[in-house]
Amino acid sequence: MECRLAAGPGAAACAALALLSVLAPGAPAQAPVTEIAFVPGPARELPWVGSVVGLTMAGADTLAVLLDVPADGRGSARRVRLLVQAPDGRILHDEDFTGVLDRALGWDGEALWSCGDAPDGSSILYSIEPDSLGALVTAKAYTAPGHRPTALAWDGRYLWVTDRDSGRIDRFDPEVEDFTRFVVAPGFSPCGLAWDGSAMWLTDSGTGRLYRLVGGRLGWNGVVDTMSFLHRGEDVLLLHDGRNLWYLVSGQQVANRVDFQ
Repeated sequence: MECRLAAGPGAAACAALALLSVLAPGAPAQAPVTEIAFVPGPARELPWVGSVVGLTMAGADTLAVLLDVPADGRGSARRVRLLVQAPDGRILHDEDFTGVLDRALGWDGEALWSCGDAPDGSSILYSIEPDSLGALVTAKAYTAPGHRPTALAWDGRYLWVTDRDSGRIDRFDPEVEDFTRFVVAPGFSPCGLAWDGSAMWLTDSGTGRLYRLVGGRLGWNGVVDTMSFLHRGEDVLLLHDGRNLWYLVSGQQVANRVDFQ
């Protein structure tokens, strides 16, 4: 179920109604869900220090990664770094966004996007663009409706944001510069998100499953079987490189390619 987003108690009420529509006796049957299988493909090592908290393609074979680098116990404080790597391995950008960005990374074909935590507990969506000297900086900031955004994905028209605390996926429209809709995610703790050109893929840390969502309302129509993918209690980020889907388990430095059967 999807709802148009409104500030205040209306949004919470809409989310509650969406959940009740699924649980209530006599609710309309959901479209059939296909069980999907895949075999592990080649793995790609991510050699940087720190936990990957966001990743996206930022052009043809150009990888952008957001890293949470912990304090080393020798006087070096925690840092958040944004790296952009060229196809030949060169680092095009290595910017420090400590105190601004916290997690999630997406690209809309022109700008990068990421999220940060505000002091009051709310979340902020940032667009990131080069300044006059070529350094990446935050260009615009928008208050996000949720409190724990975890991933971003661009579908060619809208930017979608998973929010763990609310269990939903929020839609941001860059043309009107506002959040205009949300859908209730399958599972209850949405995490990784990636668009493959025709469908959205979503991981859920609570169920441990990998879901396929389709259509403008992101209807759930497929789920990967548990023999192929099950990561309950783990955060799993997703990446689509224009050809293949990849997943990265939190705490690991290796991205695994998905080869669907």
